[in-house]
Amino acid sequence: MTRADAQAAVTAHWSARAPLFDGVASHVAQAELWHAVLEAAFAADGPRDVVDLGSGTGACALIAAALGHRVRGYDASPGMVAAARAAARAAGVEAGFETALIRDIPAADACADIVTLRNVLWTLEQPMEALHTAHRLLRPGGRLVVSDGLWSVAPQYRSTYALELAARLPLHDGITEPAMRRMLEEAGFATIRPWQQLFPASPYPGDVPIFVLSAEKA
Repeated sequence: MTRADAQAAVTAHWSARAPLFDGVASHVAQAELWHAVLEAAFAADGPRDVVDLGSGTGACALIAAALGHRVRGYDASPGMVAAARAAARAAGVEAGFETALIRDIPAADACADIVTLRNVLWTLEQPMEALHTAHRLLRPGGRLVVSDGLWSVAPQYRSTYALELAARLPLHDGITEPAMRRMLEEAGFATIRPWQQLFPASPYPGDVPIFVLSAEKA
């Protein structure tokens, strides 16, 4: 399986899931909590330029737009992009969504004040590449907000890829907060702060250990 084959398989998987994805999603079941946690993590005192990488159905993008930020979301799955656009219309918020691989984001360097990456890194063959892209897109002092979890704790709530595909994804079983901190430092980020403590309990069924971290472009 080539890298292109792996990406095509991941994209097809998420496009197939897109129509029903929000029915079981944490950002829908725990919408008010996610809104409060992301608002705190953004730490913005006014409208900012936000880029949401691996946007999916628009969880982070829609919250950012509701907070008054200028938002662009990108996802490799056309099905997810269509779902995100529909969700934005239903919510009555303005957010633009485009189909693009994270490594091919059609956005200029230093175009964003905030970049979000929620539950994306575990689906990538080269997760560090996404962090470097986020770093490139941010202005000096800009903020990355990244969230993920140790999905192997509750596999019934995790996507199940074919074994050959899963073997190509280094974070397929999830990621711990200490490991994420090391990756952020390696990618050139500093001032790393946790925000998951604002949840009264894990927002995912099965008490999946998760993190929500903010980090600044040095």
